[in-house]
Amino acid sequence: MEEASSAYQAACQGAPLRKVELRNKALEDGYNINHRYDCIDKASFVAVKEAKARWEAANTPEAIAQREAERAKLVAQEQAIRAASAESQEAASPPPAFVLLQVDVNTATESELANVPSVSPVVAAQILDERKKRRFNDWADLVNRVIGLHSAQNAVFASVSGLNVDGQCLPGAPPDAAMAASINEKYRKNQRP
Repeated sequence: MEEASSAYQAACQGAPLRKVELRNKALEDGYNINHRYDCIDKASFVAVKEAKARWEAANTPEAIAQREAERAKLVAQEQAIRAASAESQEAASPPPAFVLLQVDVNTATESELANVPSVSPVVAAQILDERKKRRFNDWADLVNRVIGLHSAQNAVFASVSGLNVDGQCLPGAPPDAAMAASINEKYRKNQRP
Protein backbone atom coordinates (compact mmCIF):
# COMPACT_ATOMS: atom_id res chain seq x y z
CA MET A 1 0.00 0.00 0.00
CA GLU A 2 1.22 3.42 -0.95
CA GLU A 3 0.17 4.95 2.42
CA ALA A 4 2.74 2.87 4.22
CA SER A 5 5.67 3.84 1.99
CA SER A 6 8.35 6.05 3.48
CA ALA A 7 7.98 8.59 0.64
CA TYR A 8 4.26 8.90 1.40
CA GLN A 9 4.93 9.26 5.13
CA ALA A 10 7.50 12.03 4.43
CA ALA A 11 5.19 13.98 2.10
CA CYS A 12 1.72 13.45 3.55
CA GLN A 13 -0.28 13.89 6.71
CA GLY A 14 -3.09 11.42 7.19
CA ALA A 15 -4.89 9.18 4.76
CA PRO A 16 -5.24 9.89 1.03
CA LEU A 17 -8.08 12.24 0.01
CA ARG A 18 -9.91 9.92 -2.35
CA LYS A 19 -13.16 11.91 -2.41
CA VAL A 20 -13.76 15.39 -3.81
CA GLU A 21 -15.48 16.41 -0.58
CA LEU A 22 -12.39 15.50 1.46
CA ARG A 23 -10.12 17.50 -0.89
CA ASN A 24 -12.44 20.53 -0.77
CA LYS A 25 -12.63 20.38 3.04
CA ALA A 26 -8.82 20.22 3.27
CA LEU A 27 -8.50 23.23 0.97
CA GLU A 28 -11.12 25.17 2.98
CA ASP A 29 -9.16 24.42 6.16
CA GLY A 30 -6.08 26.01 4.56
CA TYR A 31 -4.09 22.90 3.68
CA ASN A 32 -2.19 22.39 0.43
CA ILE A 33 -2.83 19.16 -1.46
CA ASN A 34 0.07 16.95 -2.52
CA HIS A 35 -1.12 15.97 -5.98
CA ARG A 36 1.32 13.07 -6.38
CA TYR A 37 -0.17 11.21 -3.43
CA ASP A 38 -3.54 13.00 -3.31
CA CYS A 39 -3.10 13.87 0.38
CA ILE A 40 -2.66 16.81 2.74
CA ASP A 41 0.86 18.14 2.28
CA LYS A 42 2.84 17.57 5.51
CA ALA A 43 4.51 21.04 5.43
CA SER A 44 1.13 22.79 5.03
CA PHE A 45 -0.30 20.67 7.86
CA VAL A 46 2.50 21.85 10.16
CA ALA A 47 2.07 25.49 9.03
CA VAL A 48 -1.70 25.42 9.63
CA LYS A 49 -1.22 23.76 13.02
CA GLU A 50 1.31 26.45 14.05
CA ALA A 51 -0.98 29.24 12.81
CA LYS A 52 -3.89 27.82 14.83
CA ALA A 53 -1.70 27.60 17.93
CA ARG A 54 -0.57 31.23 17.48
CA TRP A 55 -4.17 32.37 16.99
CA GLU A 56 -5.37 30.49 20.07
CA ALA A 57 -2.51 31.92 22.16
CA ALA A 58 -3.25 35.44 20.92
CA ASN A 59 -6.96 35.13 21.69
CA THR A 60 -6.92 33.91 25.24
CA PRO A 61 -8.83 36.18 27.64
CA GLU A 62 -5.53 37.26 29.19
CA ALA A 63 -3.97 38.16 25.81
CA ILE A 64 -7.07 40.09 24.76
CA ALA A 65 -7.12 42.00 28.06
CA GLN A 66 -3.42 42.82 27.70
CA ARG A 67 -3.91 44.16 24.14
CA GLU A 68 -6.87 46.28 25.26
CA ALA A 69 -4.84 47.69 28.17
CA GLU A 70 -1.94 48.51 25.83
CA ARG A 71 -4.32 50.12 23.34
CA ALA A 72 -5.95 52.20 26.10
CA LYS A 73 -2.51 53.30 27.29
CA LEU A 74 -1.52 54.36 23.75
CA VAL A 75 -4.78 56.26 23.28
CA ALA A 76 -4.26 58.08 26.59
CA GLN A 77 -0.68 58.96 25.62
CA GLU A 78 -1.81 60.24 22.21
CA GLN A 79 -4.54 62.37 23.80
CA ALA A 80 -2.04 63.82 26.27
CA ILE A 81 0.34 64.67 23.43
CA ARG A 82 -2.46 66.32 21.44
CA ALA A 83 -3.60 68.32 24.45
CA ALA A 84 -0.05 69.46 25.20
CA SER A 85 0.46 70.38 21.54
CA ALA A 86 -2.79 72.36 21.43
CA GLU A 87 -1.86 74.20 24.64
CA SER A 88 1.59 75.06 23.35
CA GLN A 89 0.18 76.30 20.04
CA GLU A 90 -2.36 78.48 21.85
CA ALA A 91 0.33 79.87 24.15
CA ALA A 92 2.78 80.42 21.29
CA SER A 93 0.44 82.31 19.02
CA PRO A 94 -2.66 83.77 20.60
CA PRO A 95 -5.29 84.55 17.99
CA PRO A 96 -5.43 88.17 16.94
CA ALA A 97 -8.10 90.07 18.80
CA PHE A 98 -11.18 90.64 16.71
CA VAL A 99 -13.45 93.54 17.50
CA LEU A 100 -17.00 93.33 16.22
CA LEU A 101 -18.14 96.75 15.06
CA GLN A 102 -21.68 97.77 14.22
CA VAL A 103 -21.59 99.35 10.75
CA ASP A 104 -24.73 101.01 9.38
CA VAL A 105 -25.03 100.95 5.58
CA ASN A 106 -26.79 104.34 5.60
CA THR A 107 -24.06 106.22 7.49
CA ALA A 108 -20.75 104.32 7.23
CA THR A 109 -17.81 105.39 5.10
CA GLU A 110 -16.50 103.20 2.32
CA SER A 111 -13.49 102.08 4.42
CA GLU A 112 -15.77 101.23 7.38
CA LEU A 113 -17.95 99.13 5.09
CA ALA A 114 -14.91 97.42 3.52
CA ASN A 115 -13.60 96.52 7.00
CA VAL A 116 -16.66 94.38 7.74
CA PRO A 117 -15.61 90.73 7.23
CA SER A 118 -17.07 89.34 3.99
CA VAL A 119 -17.75 92.83 2.58
CA SER A 120 -15.16 93.44 -0.12
CA PRO A 121 -14.10 96.88 -1.33
CA VAL A 122 -16.19 96.25 -4.47
CA VAL A 123 -19.32 95.58 -2.39
CA ALA A 124 -18.58 98.63 -0.23
CA ALA A 125 -18.44 100.75 -3.40
CA GLN A 126 -21.74 99.22 -4.60
CA ILE A 127 -23.36 100.15 -1.26
CA LEU A 128 -22.16 103.75 -1.56
CA ASP A 129 -23.32 104.04 -5.18
CA GLU A 130 -26.81 102.80 -4.28
CA ARG A 131 -26.95 104.94 -1.16
CA LYS A 132 -26.30 108.07 -3.28
CA LYS A 133 -29.54 107.29 -5.11
CA ARG A 134 -31.54 106.88 -1.87
CA ARG A 135 -31.29 105.50 1.65
CA PHE A 136 -31.76 101.78 2.29
CA ASN A 137 -35.13 101.09 3.93
CA ASP A 138 -34.37 97.60 5.25
CA TRP A 139 -32.40 94.43 4.51
CA ALA A 140 -34.70 93.43 1.65
CA ASP A 141 -34.01 96.78 -0.03
CA LEU A 142 -30.26 96.38 0.59
CA VAL A 143 -29.93 92.88 -0.86
CA ASN A 144 -32.11 93.75 -3.85
CA ARG A 145 -30.06 96.81 -4.76
CA VAL A 146 -26.50 95.64 -3.94
CA ILE A 147 -25.38 92.81 -6.22
CA GLY A 148 -22.60 91.72 -3.84
CA LEU A 149 -25.20 90.94 -1.16
CA HIS A 150 -27.69 89.10 -3.41
CA SER A 151 -26.64 85.66 -2.17
CA ALA A 152 -28.05 84.58 1.16
CA GLN A 153 -24.62 83.55 2.41
CA ASN A 154 -23.09 86.96 1.71
CA ALA A 155 -25.99 88.75 3.43
CA VAL A 156 -25.89 86.46 6.49
CA PHE A 157 -22.10 86.74 6.79
CA ALA A 158 -22.30 90.53 6.55
CA SER A 159 -25.05 90.76 9.19
CA VAL A 160 -23.28 88.37 11.56
CA SER A 161 -20.14 90.47 11.08
CA GLY A 162 -21.90 93.67 12.19
CA LEU A 163 -23.41 95.19 9.04
CA ASN A 164 -26.86 96.63 9.69
CA VAL A 165 -29.56 98.82 8.16
CA ASP A 166 -30.56 101.62 10.53
CA GLY A 167 -29.36 99.49 13.47
CA GLN A 168 -31.27 96.38 12.37
CA CYS A 169 -29.49 93.12 11.60
CA LEU A 170 -30.71 90.65 9.01
CA PRO A 171 -33.54 88.66 10.67
CA GLY A 172 -32.11 85.40 11.97
CA ALA A 173 -28.50 86.57 11.66
CA PRO A 174 -27.68 88.72 14.69
CA PRO A 175 -24.12 90.00 15.18
CA ASP A 176 -21.88 87.30 16.64
CA ALA A 177 -18.26 88.11 17.49
CA ALA A 178 -17.05 84.50 17.41
CA MET A 179 -18.64 83.80 14.04
CA ALA A 180 -17.45 87.13 12.69
CA ALA A 181 -13.88 86.30 13.77
CA SER A 182 -14.14 82.96 11.97
CA ILE A 183 -15.53 84.64 8.84
CA ASN A 184 -12.80 87.27 9.04
CA GLU A 185 -10.12 84.55 9.25
CA LYS A 186 -11.61 82.74 6.27
CA TYR A 187 -11.67 85.85 4.11
CA ARG A 188 -8.20 86.88 5.27
CA LYS A 189 -6.77 83.50 4.24
CA ASN A 190 -8.49 83.66 0.85
CA GLN A 191 -7.03 87.11 0.15
CA ARG A 192 -3.39 86.04 0.73
CA PRO A 193 -1.31 85.98 -2.48
